[in-house]
Amino acid sequence: MQGMANLASFLTETGETQVEFAKRVGVSQGTVSKLCAGQITPSLPLAVRIARETGGRVPVDAWVRDAA
Repeated sequence: MQGMANLASFLTETGETQVEFAKRVGVSQGTVSKLCAGQITPSLPLAVRIARETGGRVPVDAWVRDAA
């Protein structure tokens, strides 16, 4: 799943902490940690907030598994 790698890379590249990003998207730091680790997949509304807050660098479709 690309989303977790994209989100982890975004945070590393920008120097933003998981705590700071979590506050911006309205979730806990634990949720951001689990997203980065690929342990959970965000709801559609959260995926949209992540896409918006990363300026599209972590797009909504990055979280969708390719069934093909």
